[in-house]
Amino acid sequence: MEPHIDQYLLSTCLFIIDDLNTSYQNYSKKDLKEIADTKFNEMDIIVRIGYPFKQMVHYTVGEGCKGISKKVNHDLCIETKKFKIEVKYLKNWKGTSGKYSASKRWKEYQDDFDWLLTEIDNGNKGKVAFILGWFNCVRSISKIIQLGIGSGGHPLVNESRLCYFPFLHRPKIPTYSSDLEYNYGLAYQKLPYSPIGYKKEEYNCMFLGNEKDCFHFAIYF
Repeated sequence: MEPHIDQYLLSTCLFIIDDLNTSYQNYSKKDLKEIADTKFNEMDIIVRIGYPFKQMVHYTVGEGCKGISKKVNHDLCIETKKFKIEVKYLKNWKGTSGKYSASKRWKEYQDDFDWLLTEIDNGNKGKVAFILGWFNCVRSISKIIQLGIGSGGHPLVNESRLCYFPFLHRPKIPTYSSDLEYNYGLAYQKLPYSPIGYKKEEYNCMFLGNEKDCFHFAIYF
């Protein structure tokens, strides 16, 4: 049996984490956040993920992939294996206050989750993946992705969003988005998740990283 896409991506993402650990092992969280917000962008992560595939990879970045589809969400495809990979890099953008504290709208991530889940429902399980990558430089992931209800600095968690993150721990009820913590005990495991509005039970993800790692990944497949 040919390996599934997650088996390829697991080793690739672990190598990227090790490489970034070596580069930034002596940086403080504050300095690392500045680097995350101002020195890195999504393409930096996309290229690192595609590099091990060498000549097989085509960087679509929304342009399409010959023989697979005309209009696509994904950023990379490996035509020989019919793999399609979408990548999102989590970081903060400069807000109206002048500080790097703004996040992308949740809709951008929901669109990518919908793309992935639709592909899986259409029989492409093992061929498609959505990857989130971010520097481990903020106390809670909610600082760089909107997991709360509405706006404000301390919102309650949005359950329809939280279901995509089975590796997050909620220490109390009610739970505010800033309360969410990584459950590192679930790292490197194949985890199921149950998105609201989708019925199949074959949606999986894997969280990669530990407390000392400067970079984390979540692979959805």
